[in-house]
Amino acid sequence: MELRYHFTTKDLVTIALLSALGGGLSTYIGYLGNLVNRMVGVPFGAGQFMAGLHVIWIVLAVGITRKKGVGTATGLLKGMVELFMGGTHGVVILVVSLVQGLLVDAVLFRDSTKEDRDLIPYSIAGGLSAASNVIVFQTFFFAGVPMILILMLTMLAFGSGVIFGGYITLQMMDSLAQGGLIHRTVKTKDEKPTYIKYASIAVTVIFLTTFTIGGVYYFNNIYVPPGSQEIQITGNVNNEYVFVHHDFAEHEITISAELIGSVTHVPERNYTGIPLNIVLETAGPMEGSSRIVVTATDGYSAIFNYNEIADDTVIISYHDQRYNIVAKGYDGAYWVKDVYEIRVE
Repeated sequence: MELRYHFTTKDLVTIALLSALGGGLSTYIGYLGNLVNRMVGVPFGAGQFMAGLHVIWIVLAVGITRKKGVGTATGLLKGMVELFMGGTHGVVILVVSLVQGLLVDAVLFRDSTKEDRDLIPYSIAGGLSAASNVIVFQTFFFAGVPMILILMLTMLAFGSGVIFGGYITLQMMDSLAQGGLIHRTVKTKDEKPTYIKYASIAVTVIFLTTFTIGGVYYFNNIYVPPGSQEIQITGNVNNEYVFVHHDFAEHEITISAELIGSVTHVPERNYTGIPLNIVLETAGPMEGSSRIVVTATDGYSAIFNYNEIADDTVIISYHDQRYNIVAKGYDGAYWVKDVYEIRVE
């Protein structure tokens, strides 16, 4: 009796490849959101608008393989890749990615739905999948956040999923089918005019090219593997040096602080670390220094006013082989995780 497997070797390779892309590029997508937030001067929002980029790989895997369970498998594997690459959300990212995959499988459950590649079901799948990350993060992290804000962020993420997980994903599949790389849909009626086909291919190529160039630049010039044992102290100082926690052990203090962010709240608790002002004194800031730029391994940064950190309210905490900023009295956006560099300007 010949054994028949649900997933072919090609299916498994597709799942593995797209999961690796999705998990590996998650930090880049987060960086894009932070970058847009800084450009437009708002503390949040762009991350949710980019949420569709997190699920595009899941929807693409389901559309290419046309097999039940592919979304769930891709989502779970994508979450594992992100987790083991040092994602700052910990094991919660497994739940986030798994729920994303389950929703895509649920909406695109019927084989005919996957086969027809209609915009509406694919857009609904991408939208619900992207919006679910807000709900999951709300469950684990967003304590005390007004429901109107959660609703707004959910709607923003849903719209992103419709655009990237729906429209862009279908354009990518159409382009791959035109090139003979994947199965062409059997649906022959209402064929698109030639100019629309070429326009779709152009949109896909531009999107992928821009995204790829940006990703290469990010990982080559900005991203630093997490879990660094040291922080670079640089900039307008007399003594650039490498900060290592144990070298300042005698200055270690404990403070009580509450993290109050735009969408995140951590109740007051004790944190132990080295005061940032002690670290800066060792570097010897030059006259005229006005700000301190704290940068994380993923490229995110927060800017402190140099004259406002003379006390012990801002410390560098060392936990799980990562340096984190604890900023008592500051908005949650200043609590930078996985610090890589502190620059005086």
